[in-house]
Amino acid sequence: MNNCLDENSKAKPIALVFPGQGSQSPGMGALIYKNSKNARLTFEEASDITNIDMAKICFKGTADDLAETRLTQPAVLTTSIAFLRAMNEKLEEKNIVIKPKLLGGHSLGMFSATVAAQTFSFQDALGMIIDRAQLMSDFNKERPVGMASIIGLDFEKVSKICSQATYSEQNRVDIANLNLNSQIVISGDLNALTKAMQLARELQARAIQLKVKVSSHTPLHSEQSKEFKKLIKDVNFDDPQIPIISNNTSKLLTTAQAIRHEFENQLHSPVYWTENVQQMILEEVQTIIEVGPGHVLSRMVKKISDKLIAVSLDDAHDEPIPISVLPEVIMS
Repeated sequence: MNNCLDENSKAKPIALVFPGQGSQSPGMGALIYKNSKNARLTFEEASDITNIDMAKICFKGTADDLAETRLTQPAVLTTSIAFLRAMNEKLEEKNIVIKPKLLGGHSLGMFSATVAAQTFSFQDALGMIIDRAQLMSDFNKERPVGMASIIGLDFEKVSKICSQATYSEQNRVDIANLNLNSQIVISGDLNALTKAMQLARELQARAIQLKVKVSSHTPLHSEQSKEFKKLIKDVNFDDPQIPIISNNTSKLLTTAQAIRHEFENQLHSPVYWTENVQQMILEEVQTIIEVGPGHVLSRMVKKISDKLIAVSLDDAHDEPIPISVLPEVIMS
């Protein structure tokens, strides 16, 4: 199927970014499925690979269904790639080729970004995601964990709260995602997580437990990272056709080895999304397009910097869907 890449075209000051777990919602992808042949083929391909009726899960599944990690992760990946392929289909119909300067993804979204970069196939990505989701689900069965968003406190204060709420290595909570300077996600054992939320509220911050049944991106998952490394050792990685921003270091990932290292360490490494966006600005990106369900990332981008144009393909409700939301400067 068509990809956003064209070796003969010059990269534009654009970054495509792909959302992660937490962006799912009932009915996601239904409109793009209706309006794009390539989107429909993507859902069918995913269903064949996973033996899961992906369209049924995404379009008719409840919020509780989509909160199940083993379903959430392949569903978000599938919907994101469906949006990517639909975008390229509609652009091709207008004889427009877009070659982004950079790609990015939030956690799970890194798999979508890497498919877009042609480092590995959609089929390989789904296989890895199924293994990843199973690892995370199994961990939660053995050890009750969760995640929460702390709004209104900076990194240092949230770090201190996590230290105060951590009782031991077997009962700990840590920073997982720095989404905004004052919106930080913490992750860990439920007892420690609950204590951290209480401490945050005592400092007049908002503390919201996320509707996920897993934790991730903290030292709690070091052993899972080792297991995931074994599971993906035989997957072929190629050098990316477009650089990808590392979630953890915000450096540009330009080789197969660097991307493999990113995924081997992803489950126990924090996501520094604010720094990711700031790096995109340094790389002279001017427009960020969120490719996938929802608009969480594009809204965060607007809060991080007023220098950037940020849009979500999922906000397209006028023809041609989904490219009707793209700024005119991209379409010219």
